Amino acid sequence: MPSPDAAPSDLVVFAAHPDDAELCCGGLLLNTVRSGRTTAIVDLTRGELGSLGTPEQRTKEAASAAQALRLTHRVNLNIPDGYVRDTDDNRTAVVRAIRQLRPQLVIAPPLDDHHPDHMGTADLLRQSFYLCGIKNYLPALPPHRPRALLHHMSTRPMNPQVVVDISEFIQERMDAVRCYKSQFGVKQDKDFPVRIASEKLLESIEATLKYFGSLIGVAYGEPYTSELPIPATDLLSLFDIEPWKDH
Repeated sequence: MPSPDAAPSDLVVFAAHPDDAELCCGGLLLNTVRSGRTTAIVDLTRGELGSLGTPEQRTKEAASAAQALRLTHRVNLNIPDGYVRDTDDNRTAVVRAIRQLRPQLVIAPPLDDHHPDHMGTADLLRQSFYLCGIKNYLPALPPHRPRALLHHMSTRPMNPQVVVDISEFIQERMDAVRCYKSQFGVKQDKDFPVRIASEKLLESIEATLKYFGSLIGVAYGEPYTSELPIPATDLLSLFDIEPWKDH
């Protein structure tokens, strides 16, 4: 956990396992840093149930990816892999992390996904978000209420409310993913293949990012959803994009 006096991070991504944030939010993280803001990833587990690699390998890979993404903080809540769900203890850990990092924007996994830990993380963040601003909940830490909670895309189709132009950062984004050498494109048991190890997986991710980019007229885009309307005061600026931007 970050210390109670840790420097705030404007954007914090909560991820069930090391590599989830890189796979789904790397472009947003890089874009946020480029704009002069600070970023952090909070991994809930060490990924110890993963079919590939070891927790020790993934810890080292996560540190390398943090450097590639130029994060301000990366912390792990050490919740047991496979047991991420909405419990009192897990709520306390999430609220403590948000109060210490004090983000303006929080990103969580989608509420509908193939992996129970991903959905568990999304539900846990959804339930804990309001508690961050209740001063009598964990009174030892000052309350903090982020401006918004968004959900990234994973393995299920989505109709996003926001698509972020990440065209400038696509190579750096994919380099951060490739820091996880134990996970992607590795040799595996032919009798029990793992989808994440397929050499085609990263190609499919780039193809998905191209598709969402095409919806806003750019080369690559990352999609996000919000359960609440997204506020705007200047619609002209909100839609101030070129008909098509090549990178």
